[in-house]
Amino acid sequence: MLGGFPPPLTPPDRPLPPELAGSSAHGYNCRCVATHFGLDPAHYGEVPACSLTEAEYHALLVEAVDVQGVAKRLAVARDGAGAQRQYARMRQLAHRLDRTDLDLAAVSDLATVCYSAGDLRNARQCAEAVLTVFGVITKAIVHFGQYVELRMIEGSREIAERVLISLSTEEGDLPRARELLADQRRRAAFRKAAEPGQFPREQLDPHGADELELRILDVRVQVAAGDPAGARAALEDILTALARIADVDEVREQVGSLQAMARAERARVRQAGGEEADASADLLRLSARHGGPTAAKFDVQLAETRALDGDFPGAIAAIVAARDELASVGLTGDVAEASHALGTLLLLAGDVAQARDQFEHAGKLWTANGDTPGARRLDLALARCAAAGGDWPAAKEHAARAQESARASGEWLECLRADFVTATIDHARGDDPRAALELLLPVALAAQEYRFEFAAPEARTAWASGVAGPATELLMTVLAQLGETRLTAELIERSCAVGAYTEDRSLDLTGTLPTLDVTAAPSGSETDDRLPLAALGAVTATLPLRLAPPPDLRWSPGRPMELDHWLDLAAERYHLRRQATETVATWPAAEPGRETFVLRFADAGHTFLSWRTTEDLDTVHAHPIDAHLVETARGFLAAASPTPHEGESVADAVRRSLADDALGSAAGEQRLARVLALNLLPADLVERLRRASGRRPLLRIQPSPRLAGVPWGLLALPDRRPTRGTIDEVDSCFDGDDRVLDVADVALLAPAGIPRKPPAADGPPGYLLDPRIPGQSAFGELGSVLGKQHEDSPLIRHLDAQLEAGPVRPSVERGLDLVRRTDTDRRLLAELLARPCSRLVFVGHVSRVRDAHGAQTALHLSCAAELPGTAAPIGAHRPFTAADLALSRVDAMPARVALIGCASASDFGLAEPFGVLLAAVAAGAGLVAATVWALPTSAAVPGADPMAELVVAVDTALAGEDPVTELCEWQRTRLARWRERPEPARSPVFWAALTCLDAAAGGQTWVR
Repeated sequence: MLGGFPPPLTPPDRPLPPELAGSSAHGYNCRCVATHFGLDPAHYGEVPACSLTEAEYHALLVEAVDVQGVAKRLAVARDGAGAQRQYARMRQLAHRLDRTDLDLAAVSDLATVCYSAGDLRNARQCAEAVLTVFGVITKAIVHFGQYVELRMIEGSREIAERVLISLSTEEGDLPRARELLADQRRRAAFRKAAEPGQFPREQLDPHGADELELRILDVRVQVAAGDPAGARAALEDILTALARIADVDEVREQVGSLQAMARAERARVRQAGGEEADASADLLRLSARHGGPTAAKFDVQLAETRALDGDFPGAIAAIVAARDELASVGLTGDVAEASHALGTLLLLAGDVAQARDQFEHAGKLWTANGDTPGARRLDLALARCAAAGGDWPAAKEHAARAQESARASGEWLECLRADFVTATIDHARGDDPRAALELLLPVALAAQEYRFEFAAPEARTAWASGVAGPATELLMTVLAQLGETRLTAELIERSCAVGAYTEDRSLDLTGTLPTLDVTAAPSGSETDDRLPLAALGAVTATLPLRLAPPPDLRWSPGRPMELDHWLDLAAERYHLRRQATETVATWPAAEPGRETFVLRFADAGHTFLSWRTTEDLDTVHAHPIDAHLVETARGFLAAASPTPHEGESVADAVRRSLADDALGSAAGEQRLARVLALNLLPADLVERLRRASGRRPLLRIQPSPRLAGVPWGLLALPDRRPTRGTIDEVDSCFDGDDRVLDVADVALLAPAGIPRKPPAADGPPGYLLDPRIPGQSAFGELGSVLGKQHEDSPLIRHLDAQLEAGPVRPSVERGLDLVRRTDTDRRLLAELLARPCSRLVFVGHVSRVRDAHGAQTALHLSCAAELPGTAAPIGAHRPFTAADLALSRVDAMPARVALIGCASASDFGLAEPFGVLLAAVAAGAGLVAATVWALPTSAAVPGADPMAELVVAVDTALAGEDPVTELCEWQRTRLARWRERPEPARSPVFWAALTCLDAAAGGQTWVR
């Protein structure tokens, strides 16, 4: 009897291959085939199938197929133990039938089940066994001419290889993973190119589901290779493609599985990037859809987020419950993950002993499963436990083992994590800070560079706070301990050089919808619609704006950066992709006969200041400013400035700011100036400023985010420092009332990493003054900032004088026609920027309309909601964002720009400095006048018009030879008036916030 496949039509015409000697099963009974052709059956083993009747054979075959269906359903439900029992039964039936194709199907499916359960050792053994047997079967197929069987076993090879792709990726063998992926695609192309009927329809992947699974595996390789941005974009495309075929009956079940797989992968990428809210949304969706052990796995990951939100007991209970459910179905890999998560939370809570127990439990399971990456994580966890308990030898031993394993894996991010743990242990021991520095400095630099791989600003910020931030904080501590002033200063300058750049300029401001499509849906969206940018109101993450790593920097004309050596070492050690860029000087050009001071601040736990002067660029001063001092200064400033607090109305904020204990009295203002100075200005800088000779020096300051709202010119100059460091001693540290403005001019310094276009050609000035905003009352939140103007108003007289001197834009006959226009929208702005222009003056509302990442800070022009742009409309109005300016096809900004609005210089207060201020610089502005806090309108002081005075002063200065000096001189006159008679209309509330970002003097114009 010849059961199973149809018999070959002709006998074999060649000798039995050595691989088949003694073989008994190759998808059909070799002995029966030999007997069928009258060959000597002695070469083939006897098998049970030889004695089966046709009915018996058919019944067993039907049972095997049914068992496989049950096993697959159990595997989808993640009942690993149940699935393994069914596959064992399927293999028994396959052996009775002499059906190696069925046996291979069971073993390849078992490889997937074992991998899903975390049993990597058995997963690998099953997958490798399938490929080995596949090779033998292929010989039999060729020998007997039974080519139909090749199509039966091809699917088993594909499944086994996909398990090996995942295993190779996790173990860092990316070349093999890529090779296996390429082989699968090559064979798929061969099948599709074959004659019709050669392969069954399901092997031709008519709907592209198999290719989408390969793309998900590609994503895992991308993540392992350190390309999270590419992985994230690919996942969004994959989910969109899966949604298109989700309703096709033929692949409905496969698509559901792939969607879960892709969403779980996206959650992992989001968590790694710190996008906890979006990751939790993915995990919650997965948990709700799948239930049972599948949901339990996601519940463990959700519990970690729950703990970060403050519900520690609830997180512990959720992990324990999920672990029990996972253990009940034999998912030992997930059980190990749950124990590791539990140990991490316990270690954070300070329960070292219980944390160690949980880690060791996870380690036993990982070891039993042959999970090498898991064993590496165990060593890192135990190193942290040992360090927390003061067992330094054990901590070093575990850390060294983790380092060795990470380097062997070739995954440089794992190397970075292992090296960072080792460096923290070295520092905590305090034995050799120099050795800790040599390990930590490349780690911190690599962590900082890796931040720029993330496309989403939330992910970059989370990486900075969770990984790069701690590494940099520890590094700065070690540098201070070693007295490495130069390296400290260079790190500060490097962190201050970061800037954004655009990858695409395709936004048309004239009213035509842009052709640009976003490459990803808004955060958390599952839609596959691709809306045009104009209709989307996109968040920053979907824009083609990227935060760029710093360019190559130069320290001084005679000396390169000492960090260059360490950057090269970090690139070599952690496989960074450093792109060569134009070298940019870190110091601004100095004016002859005038000393320029360069101050840069960086937040890294504490806030660090470096300063030097253009008279001696190679002598550097670096100071840590204690975080407590910074927060004290910020608290005083927040209480005094008119920028509204959360939930505070604009009117209440102005009243608070003009109170006697704030900026409404000489005593309150002086106390603020003194507290800020004592907490933020080091003694050596104050002493050096006091003895500066010749022309008044220029202070150029690049503040850190914590210090973005400081009015630097207003700060007092201490004569001595407090002995006990308390606020009560402030007044005893001053003999007079000298301010920074009294001894120096002050300007802000732009990040060196922002590429800058050349400015527009010289021409008439342009004015965008107090635009009327659609749908907004003149007295509302986005109402008039200049109030009712008339022909005799100081501002209107100034504008009339400008008209007498020459043309202005937009073209008008009288100055009053430039104020409160209804057409001051982005189309008018585009027209102004398309022509030569000497200066552009905007006076109006500036706000942050969407997020904390800069590109969504906005000017409020007279823009209707229908006009294209990246911000969601506010009623009938669409704000004009920094992203709109960066993405628009404008020729260039004028060399001089004024942005007079609420905290228009807030770019430096953002996690990523790229708001309207720096967008103007990137578009060509060499000098931008802006404000560091919200400006009260003239309505705050009836009978006076301080806002008009400020606008006139700014416009006059921008038209002059030296705007920075002229504006600082104007502020000195305001300070003198305030000292003479401190009354509300003369308060620094109205004039001290004004500053200039002087980018022209830096001498850099470059394009990334």
